[in-house]
Amino acid sequence: MLLQDPKLLESKMVTKRRWVEVRQAAGFDEAAMTSWHRKFEEMEPEEHQKFLESLGIDQQEIQAIRKL
Repeated sequence: MLLQDPKLLESKMVTKRRWVEVRQAAGFDEAAMTSWHRKFEEMEPEEHQKFLESLGIDQQEIQAIRKL
């Protein structure tokens, strides 16, 4: 699984755009994506930060996502 292999995340093989496309293809709407981020932040805040960084998202946007 992607999230369990830090080497894949560190290599930035998945971009923010691609991650959004994958979730949309899986049926996630905007509310579901927000809920996913909230739960990730609640359960694993440090890993959520690392994950967002691995997608190449800038710190300002990461802060906004983590406050959802």
